[in-house]
Amino acid sequence: MKHKFTLVPTELDADWDNFVANSPQGSPFVHSDFIAALALPYHAYYCCKGNEKMALVLLITDEQGQSVVGHHDVIHDGIMHRDTQHLNKSQRHSEHFAVQEAIAQYIADKYEAVYLKLHPSITDIRAFLWVNYHNDGPKYNVVPRYTSTIDIAEFADEQLQNEDLISYQNSSVSRRQEIRYGLKKGVSISNSDKFDTFAKFYGLTMARQGIEISNCKLDALSKQVSQLAAQSRLVMFQAQDSEGAIGSFATFLIHNDTAYYFYGANNPTMRDSHTGTAVLWQAFPELAKMGITKLDLEGINSPQRGWFKLSFGGDITPYFHLRLK
Repeated sequence: MKHKFTLVPTELDADWDNFVANSPQGSPFVHSDFIAALALPYHAYYCCKGNEKMALVLLITDEQGQSVVGHHDVIHDGIMHRDTQHLNKSQRHSEHFAVQEAIAQYIADKYEAVYLKLHPSITDIRAFLWVNYHNDGPKYNVVPRYTSTIDIAEFADEQLQNEDLISYQNSSVSRRQEIRYGLKKGVSISNSDKFDTFAKFYGLTMARQGIEISNCKLDALSKQVSQLAAQSRLVMFQAQDSEGAIGSFATFLIHNDTAYYFYGANNPTMRDSHTGTAVLWQAFPELAKMGITKLDLEGINSPQRGWFKLSFGGDITPYFHLRLK
């Protein structure tokens, strides 16, 4: 292996979580509690140079452990570098490339097929693109993906009115209108533990799009979200109208100062109640009170939901999916 790196198998334990907490690529999707809640088969490694841990590698595998297949709830897996703030820019680029080169070749040699979903902060993927560059061996194919991120630090200032907020100014005309209508009609949000109702609404939301989800899978979703909330890895908000009828839910995974939109659900009979907008917009100051400064709305790749998320005025951030087979 080039650069004398070794990949050392490991389990997802407290040491792993500590590395994740300090990695620029750390996220709730690679935390031990999150993976345990999904009960997925996985292979985990430390990428080491001598005795020094340079990076983590999390691979969601098939049951046989022969292919890396990923999972729809694990939005980012793959590589998490160590904190390299002590290095200058040139040193940082060099280390990241060398680590990724070793990892890319190792998993290409070991697995029959590979599907990785890299963190948005990994923008240099040349190490993957150059695997088998000069021969006919399998090569990594790149699929660009996109998400929307919002700086919500300003929402911590309770003195600011909507019109004063940069996020409000950057939102679409229709979204600003929905925000105003919701407030005028008394729509409000609160923390929620109604996980069964949330799962029921999620099933109804998907059914409206022609996607049927079994009761078994909805029960599993309710249990997963409840378990993550009990571990303080997730918060859920509900939006209700002035009479207290719940119209929408939104769940957010928490990692350091960043929240990630996870699952949302709506009551189809209350589509005109403005709760769908309120459950997000009114959650922003609640998240800011928790010390959250950045919100990743996760995924603007679906034509059904992409424009809705972008209407809140966030930035567009690309990231990469990599396939080798």
